[in-house]
Amino acid sequence: MARRTRAKYCACGCGGLCKDQWLPGHDQRLRAAIEHEVGGLIELRRIVEERLHRSIDPRQSRKKGGSLHRHQANIFADKQSHIHRRSS
Repeated sequence: MARRTRAKYCACGCGGLCKDQWLPGHDQRLRAAIEHEVGGLIELRRIVEERLHRSIDPRQSRKKGGSLHRHQANIFADKQSHIHRRSS
């Protein structure tokens, strides 16, 4: 006997019904809307790093709990603060 899955509202807030968490492409729609709202991907990264109190290393994205070593984090923070000072 086939199990029926209960329809859920899409997590992006569009009001659409889906089988899982997202309608196709709506996760990217939400990501793009958030990036646009905060001023781009770099600004979003800065906000998240500030909230998490640590740097985000894209090379660690496939590993759970992948944080930078203290030395690498300091180098990254120095580069980021230099970029923010130049663009201000």
